[in-house]
Order: sequence, then C-alpha cells, then structure tokens
Amino acid sequence: MDRIDKGRIKQRFSAAVSNYDQQARAQQQIHQRLLSLLSYIDRQAFQRALEIGCGTGGLTKQLMSQLQVEHWELNDLCDMREHLQSVLPQPFHFHCGDAEQLPFPQQYDLIASASVVQWFEDKAGFIARCKVRLKKHGFLLFSTFTPENLTQIKHLTGVGLTYPRLEDWQKWLVPEFEILALEHEEIVLHFDDPLAVLKHLKQTGVTATQQQGWTKGQLHAFCQQYQQHYRNAQHKVELTYTPMYVLARLT
Repeated sequence: MDRIDKGRIKQRFSAAVSNYDQQARAQQQIHQRLLSLLSYIDRQAFQRALEIGCGTGGLTKQLMSQLQVEHWELNDLCDMREHLQSVLPQPFHFHCGDAEQLPFPQQYDLIASASVVQWFEDKAGFIARCKVRLKKHGFLLFSTFTPENLTQIKHLTGVGLTYPRLEDWQKWLVPEFEILALEHEEIVLHFDDPLAVLKHLKQTGVTATQQQGWTKGQLHAFCQQYQQHYRNAQHKVELTYTPMYVLARLT
C-alpha cells in the first residue's frame, strides 16, 4: 500500500479551493466523461447516493441535475459544507473526513467519486468497502488515473503517486461487480511555460505529494528540462493526464 500523508493532502487542497474551478480544466473533462457513462444505466431515480471526495461540487452539481436522488450524502477530506451549500441546488448530508476511515452509516444505490481514489493508501480496500456499502444491484461510478498520469512531472522530478493498472481494477471488481464500462483516455493540456504548469498543479492541489520546496537552481533546471523535452511545435509545453473511468454494478 502507498504511504500517503493525508494531512498534507488536506492542507494543499484547502489552499487550492478558491482557484480550483478556474484551473481544473482536466477535471471538467473528466466529469463530462463520467456523466456520459450514466447512459449505460437503465434508471435515473435512486433513494440514496454517496459521493466520495466531492471537493468544490463540480461533479455533484451535474449529478444532481441528471439524476433523481431522494437523499444525497457527500464526503470530502476538507470541510466544504459552507461552499457546497452556496452552489448546490439540493440539500445533502455532509461527512467530513478521510473516506478510508469513515464508517458511512447507510446502504447506497449509487456511490460516485471523481479523481480521488488515487489518494487512498489501499485502492483494493476502496472496492471492498463499496461492496459492503452498496445495495444489491447498486452502482459504482468513479474515475482515477493510469500509471502514465502526469508523466512529464514524474520523469523530471521522480515524484508521483503509484497508480494501479486497469487489470488491477478489473481483478478487484470481479466477480462481485459486473463491469459496465472500463475506459481510459489522454487529456493533454498546453501551457505557455513550465512555471505555468507548476502554478496549475499548485492551484488544483495536485502537488500534495511534494515534500519540500525547490531552490532557485532546482527550479531553473526543471524549467530548462521541461522546455527541452516537452515543448511542442507551437512553443507551448504539455502536461498529460491519463484518466480511467469505471462504471460497475454490484451483482
């Protein structure tokens, strides 16, 4: 299992809240792709739904507009209650804390999560807990990332999360879940320079794995190498997200 500092994650994402929605271009695409998977489901009405790691409510708002859910329960590591009450169209119950530790009290028809599971220490354990918390024939809808995610950053710094492969997720889901969709894609973002890449990562909380700051020399070397390796013909530098998407039904 990964050893992940949840305190650092909470600190970095809390600091990123005010800029998150503006900077999270890849997340917006990920939300749209997750929503498109709902076409595989032959129902839109649910008694109770849980979203794990709802953040600023980007996916939540769209799920609420697309589904009829009697009781919404939302979770995040950061206390997002006040913000969510100001942006969401429906009432909800909020669980603040680490989703790997919280004893969610209900059985759910739908559990959803966007780009959160990669921060869990025990990814297989996430699937096992969802099996327990879902009603029979309940749905699990989530996104995470493949091992190629943010490859530019990992190549130049050696820092990054450990991401399971699609085959690992398949193994953890089967046989208790019927996999309705298991997909992946590349989202390539373009920036004027490497400093803009670092600003983007900071303002979306993605730097939560970084242990310490850089010296001026280290920053200069990073920018030089990034330009050398990842500048395209339009003189922009690239940053690649590799999201994967799962929709599964508990059998």
